[in-house]
Amino acid sequence: MNEFAPKSGSSRKILVLSLLGLSAFLAVEALLLRHYIAVDKRPPSWDQATHMEIALDYREALGAGRWSDMWFLAPKPGMPPFPPAYHLLLRSAFASADPAHAALWINWFYMAILALSLFGISWRFMPNSRALAATLAFCAAPGLQDLLTTQLVDLAMVALVSASYWVLLESEGFTGWLPALGFGFLHAAGMMHKWSFFSYMLPAYVVAARALGDRTARVKVVAAVALSLALSAPWYWSHLALLPARLVQASSDFATPFWKDNAWAAYLRQACASLGPLLWALGFVSLLSPQYSRRRENGWILGYWALFSYVFWAVVPNRQIRFLLPGLAPLAVAMAATWPRRLTWSVAALQVLGALNFFYGFVGPLVVAMPLQPLTFFVNRPPLADEWRIEDILRRVEAERDPSREIANVTLVANDDYFNGPTFHWVQRRLNLPHVRMRGVNKRLCEFSEFVIVKNGRLGPASVIGGLPEAAKIVNEPDGWFRAAYEQSASWPLPDASTAVLYRQKRRRPRPIDQKRIDYALLQAGGVRARNMRADLGVWDVGTSAWKDVAIGAERLEVRGLAVRDVAVDVKNFSVVPMFEAGAGTNFDWGDVRLMRIDRVVVRALRISADDLKKFVEARVPGLALTDLILDGTVKASGEWRGRRVTAEAALELDRAAHRLRVRILSASYMGLSVPVALFRPIKELDLSLDPNPETPFFIELSGLTIKGGVLTVP
Repeated sequence: MNEFAPKSGSSRKILVLSLLGLSAFLAVEALLLRHYIAVDKRPPSWDQATHMEIALDYREALGAGRWSDMWFLAPKPGMPPFPPAYHLLLRSAFASADPAHAALWINWFYMAILALSLFGISWRFMPNSRALAATLAFCAAPGLQDLLTTQLVDLAMVALVSASYWVLLESEGFTGWLPALGFGFLHAAGMMHKWSFFSYMLPAYVVAARALGDRTARVKVVAAVALSLALSAPWYWSHLALLPARLVQASSDFATPFWKDNAWAAYLRQACASLGPLLWALGFVSLLSPQYSRRRENGWILGYWALFSYVFWAVVPNRQIRFLLPGLAPLAVAMAATWPRRLTWSVAALQVLGALNFFYGFVGPLVVAMPLQPLTFFVNRPPLADEWRIEDILRRVEAERDPSREIANVTLVANDDYFNGPTFHWVQRRLNLPHVRMRGVNKRLCEFSEFVIVKNGRLGPASVIGGLPEAAKIVNEPDGWFRAAYEQSASWPLPDASTAVLYRQKRRRPRPIDQKRIDYALLQAGGVRARNMRADLGVWDVGTSAWKDVAIGAERLEVRGLAVRDVAVDVKNFSVVPMFEAGAGTNFDWGDVRLMRIDRVVVRALRISADDLKKFVEARVPGLALTDLILDGTVKASGEWRGRRVTAEAALELDRAAHRLRVRILSASYMGLSVPVALFRPIKELDLSLDPNPETPFFIELSGLTIKGGVLTVP
């Protein structure tokens, strides 16, 4: 007798009981989530904070009626633009006083979609109680519970991928109209949640390609594809100029090629703790030869769903288990179909108990040493009422900042889970502190920063704190240049037994030198090089610790690789601090200073030649070799990019009303094919704001702009 076949007349009863069990599980998940939200006080971490800030961007753009900004939302630094669906849903969380935790209820909605979809898939292959066991085993896994409690789009991806495969299977090879159109809609929904959705759909594309050979299914496939493209393609088309390059950049984080150091097996190891050792071991073994009780001819879809997902994400250098989880749902179905009923339900029961333990931390995690892979049981992440004092710190900065300065830069010397730049920036946005700007540590540590925050103790995980220990050492050196420029303002104890210390620029500092005029034949300070430079230093204002007016001229000035000639600028409220080693005195050297303050830069004259601009552009765009760059009314460039012929023409416009220097692409071609200029609209980095920003926290004024005769000049 086949133990996998349902008993005659019992399927409907089992279905009803299973759906009741599924509802009970979701009710328990809701209670666990409510407990988590009530107890947990931690702010969102790195990526979670970024997602919350993007949702706030959408909320503000829509609230102000800025539809263009909503569609072409400026991406976060170093990140690709995100499709809008998930973040538009997150907007509803801002009705709460604690939107970051309120946003987790949206995850419960996706958990419900996942549970129902996975149950529907399981029921197609085994219409008995094992379908419920498979659903519980996967949905209650530690990795899924973790996604339930984080403000990330990944649980939505798991849900939408599973829902898409359920509808695909129900379509019976695109022979049914409603399931076929449902697949097209869900495919578009997935793509509008995240660009990586397609990576889990490769078997579905194979099914669709096969269906094109069937007369009865062909029109339904075309209709599904047309529906998906109509709902998702416009957004991707409008972001095509920026999205691919940013995706490559983001996927290269922590890059290790899959063929080195057994990187191809990284997900196999990570999946053990994320799925739970029993589901991990039994599921992967079951995928080799699953024993489905019916519709075995479609079992290959589940196997290749997992296989193709694994191969794709193993090749991508940035490996995080949340990226693979949408491809691991078939393991639970294969496990439930293959192993004895008692073992299957034992695994499901243990997973549900593990979910309870995940939120309460009664036991574990328990690690069992094994030769190839340690087995981790009872992974947990209970809520913590830890107060990381970020709101207190930012409110202190707002209260103590110099009100005469447009923005207050804050350099953060830390990159810990709940004490990092994105988290600070999210809290600053949520508190509506428009003058505060967070900055990370760079080679010049804290230049232009009115405040510095250092976390004395654990700075963060070793893999993400490069350069921070050295910066913290400079800050804590009692006789170094930093203490000559900054003074401690306040400190706060943190939950991990470390201390957050806030420093601010010293007020009423004395004039660093007595000279009123300086001349340099050659000066190099950081990324700036100057030839035949002169500076007339005006009156030193003790109140602002700055020279009120400084006139600077240079025969040649090179800034970040761009050579500018015949420079004449006026600088308002110019302040520097000399660099010196501890105990070495305070000998002033203009080639070894840190800029503390500039309020306004008035550019009276400068000249940039076509040749200098050509060298700068080639250095800034890897793989670009220009043959011509013409400055005559517009900027025309032609050459090769990575061996392919490219041309472009752009207009540089000084928009005095908006206080911006705009770069407007007039035409472009690639390999002889014209590129629609509309693709360049979302690249807001092409415009240069002349208002203060964290990189240049001062106003910039240009007396004019002329492009003529191979030279760009001001005025």
